[in-house]
Amino acid sequence: MTKRNAPVELNYTRLTALAALVLAACHTATAGELNLAVNPSFEQADAVGLVADDWKSRQGIKVEHVKEGGRTGKACVRFSDDSAEQGQMLESRRIPARPRGSYTGSAWFRTRDNCRPGVYLNFYDLNGRRIEHRYERAAGSSEDWQQVVVQQAAPEAAWEVAVAIYAYAGDVGVFEADDAALTVVGGDEPGAPGLTRVAPGDKPVYEIGQRRELFVDDFLIDGTSGRIERRLHRPDPREVVLTLDRPWEGQTSAYFAMVQDGVRVLMYYRGEVEAGSAGQVCCVAESRDGIHFRRVKAGLFEFEGSKDNNIVWQGVGAHNFTPFLDSNPAAAPAERFKAVGYSHHGRGLGVFASPDGIHWHELLDHPAITNGAFDSQNLAFWDPLRECYVDFHRKGRNGVRDIMTCTSRDFRTWTEPVFLEYADDRSEHLYTNGIQRYGRAPHLYIGFPSRFVPGRTKVEGREPPGVSDAILMSSRDGLHFQRWPNAFIRPSTEREVWTDRNNYPAWGLIETGPEELSIYWTEHYRHPGMRLRRGVIRKDGFVSLQAAGDVGEVLTRPLKIKGDSLEVNYATDATGWIRCELCNCEGTPIEGFTLYDSEALFGNELAHRVKWRGGSLSKLNEDSIRLRIRMENADLYSLQFGN
Repeated sequence: MTKRNAPVELNYTRLTALAALVLAACHTATAGELNLAVNPSFEQADAVGLVADDWKSRQGIKVEHVKEGGRTGKACVRFSDDSAEQGQMLESRRIPARPRGSYTGSAWFRTRDNCRPGVYLNFYDLNGRRIEHRYERAAGSSEDWQQVVVQQAAPEAAWEVAVAIYAYAGDVGVFEADDAALTVVGGDEPGAPGLTRVAPGDKPVYEIGQRRELFVDDFLIDGTSGRIERRLHRPDPREVVLTLDRPWEGQTSAYFAMVQDGVRVLMYYRGEVEAGSAGQVCCVAESRDGIHFRRVKAGLFEFEGSKDNNIVWQGVGAHNFTPFLDSNPAAAPAERFKAVGYSHHGRGLGVFASPDGIHWHELLDHPAITNGAFDSQNLAFWDPLRECYVDFHRKGRNGVRDIMTCTSRDFRTWTEPVFLEYADDRSEHLYTNGIQRYGRAPHLYIGFPSRFVPGRTKVEGREPPGVSDAILMSSRDGLHFQRWPNAFIRPSTEREVWTDRNNYPAWGLIETGPEELSIYWTEHYRHPGMRLRRGVIRKDGFVSLQAAGDVGEVLTRPLKIKGDSLEVNYATDATGWIRCELCNCEGTPIEGFTLYDSEALFGNELAHRVKWRGGSLSKLNEDSIRLRIRMENADLYSLQFGN
């Protein structure tokens, strides 16, 4: 067996291998009860630094593993107490406790020299502090094996429990111990005294397979119990990545789009060479890390007698020229990049193409989409799941600015647009839409529309009126969206961001580190120092399942999974924890995958494989199952079944 350098850590692979030993020792427990003590007969002794696997001693008198002379198997442990000043405790690996459960601990002893060892039940709280214990001692010396039994109800705050064998400081002598047992009757489930288990609802089965699922919507959730909710998170503001201080840019630069092309990030945005829409231009900057940008020397269009600028398009469509990298495998090399922009060939969106993102040409001599009001950032992209181009553009509905969508197979001929539908009935101006497929879970659309409130003025005397923030919304079909009522991007304390058309998100998320995504938004619109700020958010970290201050539980809809493991993106407080359970469709726990069999997960990890005593999940791939998640002072951002 492989040696271990960290013998006190939970090892669920070894737990599976030891299951037979646990069952073999059950005769030492009361009939019908499962012995919860691992390696109870001390037969396994390969772990480095331990007397026997999954049993830990402390500094004190000598205790050793004996390979012959055991009560039932071959092995036992021997305590050699030659000092009346020292004792010794040999404790089993701690396991999750059932608050209010009636526990029984026992061990068999063979004693000499009037030595009277004892059996302890030890209960620990979440922080590892022993909060209660109970013990019984052997009657006296005996050449025959004698059993010592102790019983105690677990306190409500009990988090873990262990059975221990104790040699008392006042005793001197030698004794052997074997066949320990730890059993429980009744009690609450681990870590959640009094919490009601969520009963299954009626949501149909979802073939989750190996898709990563976020909690931006409530699609997975079939029911909740206790203090748990979906919590919106906001990006952490970082540095300004570009100040629009060139003569052809200015205070009304807008409609930023971030396009990842291999190792480079292209930032497109509107500038203005002279007042009025006829003088608007599309500019581009470039970055290798999504943080430090430099203007591309395009050398294409003249400004004040020089082509030393980053202007890549002017004229038709330049008001809101919004490019994307075409991921359609059938895209022609000359159309590797595409864009939409408000066309002057009548009221509508023109379509454009480029081989390199710098040199552009218009594809049609007329607007491709005409049903809409297009004086905003309109956008389009190739959707690999629907195998078509999708468009999202602006049009008014019921007195507010809203969003329409349509599709195309060739980027030239489009279906008749329809309005998005929302799960709520709020009437809000959505100026830009920022909709995209989320790269880590491409079956999900996420959008960051700028929310415009035209009737509010924060800065007295400021014209035009209006303030803005940005919200988060999501969809699974590109038509029906769930919107968050509270802001995803909230204006800062600066006076200049509380005027009209500020806090508009750029289109596109950029990975700027192994743990973070960057999103960008405008500041100081119509003020000196117009700029684009970067913010960062944890990967998948837009929304979490959060339990704060008390225990909460979520039960998912039935799932058809694929793979042998469950990976989670999570974070807890120092006192927090998460446990997971796999159930059948009726909510009955599956043996080996109960809350009791789950590790108590704590820490902060973007990718952690949940461990159960039952081992691999591959045996469950043919069945419909549910996932029960129980947590406290923790956030769960995403989950994914896989290999």
